[in-house]
Amino acid sequence: MTNARGPSSETLEETAGGDACVCSIGNAAEHYMTGILGLVATLIVGLQAYPWLQSVADTTSYLGPTWLVFSFAAIWLVCWIALEVAWEWRAGRVHLL
Repeated sequence: MTNARGPSSETLEETAGGDACVCSIGNAAEHYMTGILGLVATLIVGLQAYPWLQSVADTTSYLGPTWLVFSFAAIWLVCWIALEVAWEWRAGRVHLL
């Protein structure tokens, strides 16, 4: 019998290439620490960029607060990802290039 996915007797096996690097997070505390450090970096960068962000937000009266929240969330995400990759690279669990 087949369903939308295909025959029920088949199993799906995923194989990684010989040079593929599939790394998992070593410790949840490290992940949380990079998130907190990313938030601190966001506050530092956000406070420095706040006058510019405010001037951009003032151009639209309806989307001003949304622009500020989105900007701070985007800065936090970029900082968190950068710190996470740097931390994992320093620990030797991620191989860049």
